[in-house]
Amino acid sequence: MKKTKWTALTLLVMLVMSFILPTTQASAAATLEVKATAGISGKAKYQSVVPLQVTVKNNGADFSGDMAINSANSYEAASALVVPIDIAAGEEKTFTFYLNGLADYSYSDTDLFAFYEGNIEKGKKIAYKGTKRLQSNFLDPSSTFIYTLTDKSDRLSALLRLSTFVAQSNVEVFNINQLKDYTLPEDSQGLAMANVIVVDEVAIADLTQKQQEALLKWVQDGGTLLLGAADQIDATAGIFKEYLPLSLSQEMTSISAEALTKLSGGGIFTQPISIYSATSSEGSLPVLTENNAVLAAKKKVGSGEVIQTTFSLGDQPLASMDGYAALLAKVINIQSISQQGMMRQGQSPLDQISYELRNINELFPSFEVSVSYMLIVIILYILIIGPMLYFVLKKADKREHAWWIIPSISVVLSIVLFIVGAKDRIVQPQVQQSAFYKVNEDSSVNGYYVESILTNRSGDFVVNADQNTTAVALRNYNNFTGTMGPLHESSYIKENASGSTLTLRDLSYWSVQSFGGKTSAQNIGKMDIDITLKNEKLTGTVKNNFPFALKDVTLISGVKEVKLGDIEANGTLQVNKELKTTVLQKPSIFNNYSYPSKKDEVDPMRIERMKTLALPLVENDKQPILTAWTDQAIVGVELETSANMSPITMLVQPFKGKVELSGPFTMKRNNFSYTVEPLSANGYYEKIEEELNKWYLSEGLYEVTMAMPDQFMDVIKSFNELTISNKDVARMQLSIWNNETNVYEPLVDTKQVFTDKISTYFNQEGELRIELKYGPDPSGEQTKLPDIELKGVAK
Repeated sequence: MKKTKWTALTLLVMLVMSFILPTTQASAAATLEVKATAGISGKAKYQSVVPLQVTVKNNGADFSGDMAINSANSYEAASALVVPIDIAAGEEKTFTFYLNGLADYSYSDTDLFAFYEGNIEKGKKIAYKGTKRLQSNFLDPSSTFIYTLTDKSDRLSALLRLSTFVAQSNVEVFNINQLKDYTLPEDSQGLAMANVIVVDEVAIADLTQKQQEALLKWVQDGGTLLLGAADQIDATAGIFKEYLPLSLSQEMTSISAEALTKLSGGGIFTQPISIYSATSSEGSLPVLTENNAVLAAKKKVGSGEVIQTTFSLGDQPLASMDGYAALLAKVINIQSISQQGMMRQGQSPLDQISYELRNINELFPSFEVSVSYMLIVIILYILIIGPMLYFVLKKADKREHAWWIIPSISVVLSIVLFIVGAKDRIVQPQVQQSAFYKVNEDSSVNGYYVESILTNRSGDFVVNADQNTTAVALRNYNNFTGTMGPLHESSYIKENASGSTLTLRDLSYWSVQSFGGKTSAQNIGKMDIDITLKNEKLTGTVKNNFPFALKDVTLISGVKEVKLGDIEANGTLQVNKELKTTVLQKPSIFNNYSYPSKKDEVDPMRIERMKTLALPLVENDKQPILTAWTDQAIVGVELETSANMSPITMLVQPFKGKVELSGPFTMKRNNFSYTVEPLSANGYYEKIEEELNKWYLSEGLYEVTMAMPDQFMDVIKSFNELTISNKDVARMQLSIWNNETNVYEPLVDTKQVFTDKISTYFNQEGELRIELKYGPDPSGEQTKLPDIELKGVAK
């Protein structure tokens, strides 16, 4: 008997140990040590795709599984990146990943990384040692990052002085092909932090095909590529050969030091330089010209541009002259690049979409309950349960059955009501997608989107995105308690050969979850726009080259909007509309914060919000635009399960409007585009209301640029009168830049009127510069920028 008891006890112990030992071994099987750095040369930029270099050392048994990177993209957008890794015992591996943004808002104290044996879905979590939080020098989005491809960084030392032309933002220069252990990426995301890439005496054709394609994709997504002149540039330009704005000849010419001083806006030059004679290619625009000689030209490529010079970027004597930095600032338009960064400084695009569009996009038609429908049902129910049922039962002499008939009718009616009211939510999930794009000259489009899912079940939902589209979950604060768990427990991204997948985890039954991202598409179409403004009347045609119909085609110039109509696919719209203005100009950015009160207002409000969000995409084009929308989905995302899809896509396209003026004209403030650049480190400005010219300025020194509409200088025969008015004499001192003398001239009168040599105050692009000293300002109240009025005669 005792032997039997001991045998049973032994078996029980062995059984318990059989469960305990494997678990203990699994948890101790891999000892991983992690070291991670972000950015390039220890510097990274918020609101940009950031390179992340991760070194993992395995001090234990072989590891094969998933690594999750719990890094938020921004305040509102956050999904972990999950990648499969295999590391043998004793092995050390270094990986490079690209995070679609990088932020740490202390939502939780969880580790940056998480490791799962097998996979993240069913594997066991493994502890690790090392980096728990990223330590890097993170700079704000207004910083300008310039990458160079040059064999000798000294040749481009003038780039280091560009920060003097954008006082409030950093200019960081990275000579990337001279960095230790750095290889030019074969993925355009690896270049995403760069605003400008400068190529000096390096053959692009010598790069790998994938590196060239990554460089081209980076330009198409909005980058600026600067190419210096060199012998046989057509042969060395590689993939960019067809995008060059200039064709260089072997003939050389000279540009004097005086001309360089004028072109640079006051830079000091002591010697002339030699340049190649060049002819412009189709679609190129001049950047710097002296008489008939072109020093630099640019060409649009997608939403970016290629700038080409007719002089070598690093040759002497130009490279060592003091004014070279000022000349380069003009060539790449460093102030405009900095302005774009300043616009992004407050919120990331996805944060702005989450605040201004997401709440409208999450309003599904099935949420609305028809009051009249409910009243009819209730009245019918009362009539059936009351007099009708009583009459029927009395006639059949079955009144004793009322006790079970009444609740049965109630249950059946409730089920019918549920099925009728929830039929759209039961069969399949519902999806609403709002996307807005800028249409480029090469028929490509780029923009952003938000997509909301109304679930028909609980569990995980998987979204597939193509290579031109990112997808990241937008935070859902319905159950927010102040802390949140690791990101990968709520959503994660896995990349693959065709793009990526976003997994939204453990969604509740009949809940709403949104995600969004950046998106682009090539060769999709555009509008051929031939519109002329003459005597306050618009005439011309708009041809729709998209494979779908366009609705509510609208012209926007300044604060004015004119609806032109709808256009079928491949159709042409005849334009004959009045527009009470003498010029065509870029649209003014406005906000619409109203909220729909009924179902019929939801889609129109989605369209209005998207139009507002799309305007910053064309801010740098300085041209009027056409907007239109379609109910066709362009975004390369798709829910893995079938869904009831409701897409709206907003398109905005800049165009070169023709203006026919004759005789005298008058241009007022609202015909000019204002840009503000702080010249002192403590300078801060904010546009409050553009139409009323209301601004906030902190004390400091600023440069205000007042720009005519695009190409308006071409129609001017002569200037008659220029008036600059100081609207805040108590706090504002003004000086005007003279392009002939290269000095600022003080404006002593409250209303300064010029009648002579007016053209000396406007540059070739039709820009006038005002130096504005603001303060002291004890009140802290809003102010108005200077007014401008220009009178002249058109050709």
